[in-house]
Amino acid sequence: MPRIRTVKPEFWEDEVVGLLPRDARLLFISTFNMADDEGLLRWTPAYIKASAFMYDDDLTLKHVEALMDTLADAGLLFPYIGGVARQQMAVVVNFRKHQKINRPQKSKLPPPSLGNYRVREMYARRDGWTCQLCGLPIPRLLVVNDSHNLSIDHIRPQSAGGTDHPSNLRAAHQACYQSRRNTPDGEEFAPPPGLAGLDDSVNDALTRSMNGHGDTLNDSLNRSLNDSVNEFHAPHNPEATTSTQSDIPSLNHSLPERKGREGNREGKGTPPTPRQSSDSPAVVQTGERAIEDRMTDAFLERYRSGNAYTQRQVRKVIADALTNGTNPDELWKALERLGSLSKPITANTLQFAFSELRQAQQASNVIALPNGQQLTGTDAKVAGWMAIAEQLRQEGDLA
Repeated sequence: MPRIRTVKPEFWEDEVVGLLPRDARLLFISTFNMADDEGLLRWTPAYIKASAFMYDDDLTLKHVEALMDTLADAGLLFPYIGGVARQQMAVVVNFRKHQKINRPQKSKLPPPSLGNYRVREMYARRDGWTCQLCGLPIPRLLVVNDSHNLSIDHIRPQSAGGTDHPSNLRAAHQACYQSRRNTPDGEEFAPPPGLAGLDDSVNDALTRSMNGHGDTLNDSLNRSLNDSVNEFHAPHNPEATTSTQSDIPSLNHSLPERKGREGNREGKGTPPTPRQSSDSPAVVQTGERAIEDRMTDAFLERYRSGNAYTQRQVRKVIADALTNGTNPDELWKALERLGSLSKPITANTLQFAFSELRQAQQASNVIALPNGQQLTGTDAKVAGWMAIAEQLRQEGDLA
């Protein structure tokens, strides 16, 4: 049943949300009402149409489905298949950062299965890839030292009635998870010795991601995933069954830096720091991984910190641009332009970046009339340009 929810003023200022189509923004707000106190809701076009757009005859089920995909692509919702009945469900990713629940009621909907690594990764992204027990970073790729890899901790242990619902879960290192389980009740948690060398593991994962070798330790895991997320998309998008880990929607959208009492107090978030663009060349295809994957990793490594960039959205924009025949070097310069300004990566903002780059290039190609002449009249201007043409021709002959 629908519930009373709130919409914070920062919602309208967020650039990620602001670039969504208006109907998608309306649908996102409506999910607050449709979701239960855990942020779970049914996620079928027919249900969404009947709940959010019941009087809008101009919106067909196909239109509603496209709006749902837009929210999933932006990382605002995470679709999954849940329960014995295999219902099509979704999680409002940062629901508890959007809503303060005074008297939360138990969810009657099945949560996403923690047996799926993509679900565990979803919670890690929601928590900023930071261990919620020790406060240290979690490697974003699997590392050799398993104590440093991602685990999901139950705030209220399952033995005490805790569930797998989002509000009871938090990202943690394997070592911290095991240490907390072995800590007697009443004793304060202390970071375990197994965290030794964590900086090396984090740097190793970062380096492998940049160099395109991140799949080495993850291939066997990816092949064995019971990918319920892809199953959800399969009826509508057959190609989704071949998606990789890079296609997973990120969970760091929806104003996670500015909202909620769990993190910074409302309105006190630190704004993204503008980056300086470098002259580094575009990422090129090496045969190891697709160029869109390598370019996505390189961009996120340079510009993700402090911004709400998501791997899936950035990769989609890059892949679409390359499919349309965009030169990789020009594309990389446009991405650097947007990243240096902390702008969202969308098809629209990419076109603005291309426009700025081309205008700058045209300006740099302007040739002044000889001797700073201020020529007036058609004949005088033609004479001036003919002199420049002759000068260029002579320089070409000398070369």
